[in-house]
Amino acid sequence: MGDGRGLAPDAVAALLGDGPHRAVADVVRARLRMVPEGARALAAAEANPGDVRARALLTAAVAQLLAADQAFAQYLATTGLGKPGDPPTVQLRSEPGTVQLRVGPASAPPPKGPTTVQLRTGPAAARARALAARRSSAGIVVALVLVLVAALVALGVHLGSRPLLKPGGPGLAHAAPPLGDPALVRGVLPDEGAMPRGWRVQRGPRSGTGTAGELPCLLPDACDQQLAYATVTFGAASVQSVEFSAVAFASPEAAAKAFDSTLERTGGEESTAVAVPQVGDRSATRTHGSSSAVALVRVGGVLLLVREEGPGAALTAPGLTVFARLVTDRARQAQDGRTPDASARGAAG
Repeated sequence: MGDGRGLAPDAVAALLGDGPHRAVADVVRARLRMVPEGARALAAAEANPGDVRARALLTAAVAQLLAADQAFAQYLATTGLGKPGDPPTVQLRSEPGTVQLRVGPASAPPPKGPTTVQLRTGPAAARARALAARRSSAGIVVALVLVLVAALVALGVHLGSRPLLKPGGPGLAHAAPPLGDPALVRGVLPDEGAMPRGWRVQRGPRSGTGTAGELPCLLPDACDQQLAYATVTFGAASVQSVEFSAVAFASPEAAAKAFDSTLERTGGEESTAVAVPQVGDRSATRTHGSSSAVALVRVGGVLLLVREEGPGAALTAPGLTVFARLVTDRARQAQDGRTPDASARGAAG
């Protein structure tokens, strides 16, 4: 399954084995230990990996975890557990007067057995194949030229209608009108319908203008550039919470400066950078101790903060990408003048 909920058997194999997915297994192990049932099933299976019943109970516990926390299930689907191995390939190799058909990976040496089939061809057939190959190459070149021309034409139209790089600016691509209305900023935040199943609102949503509310000024030298903010907190499994904050600025340049100052403030001796795929125009993820992780994203003139709190949050910090991508898509929709409707439930529903 593409949403990761069918990965329970593979996750159990990683938990009880010594394969290539030990890092992912550590993340699953930390989440299982957050609930008593999962911790008991894990301890029993690790104590006796050959016990069929213990393994089945652990598989059921992992499946229940993935069904209850679909954001975590989606994260697992992006790891090595969710990526299928390369299927057997059929390769054609040509030699003068010979065509070889072989099954197997391209890097494997030619086998000495029945997996190789050779078709002998005469000189006339070999010349015909060579001529066909030249004609095919010429067709490919023509097609590539046409694609390049079409891309250049499209790029020219785009550059003529909406500049990608603002003159004199730092090259900020998402130059949409600022979101000065707190109601528009609040629309960037997800509701329960946009969240994976199992997450419920704990606090909010709350919103306000400028820095008059609970959110401090993120640009100490230019607080007037901070227009509006909104925040909401969700909880799951009674011990895990995630807080979303969206802050709108007067320009992408102001948001970029706020990103730098906020990133500097979230650093420190106990702060650790986490390598995750980039989201939005710029993003960064940090952990603080073992139970807190923060993702920071800039999208045009909007700064987004996603903070997860709970046991094992540092180990599962890469899973924040699911939530960060969710609010990033909604921020783009809002700045494009559309009603945000992006959802993290679509891949899992």
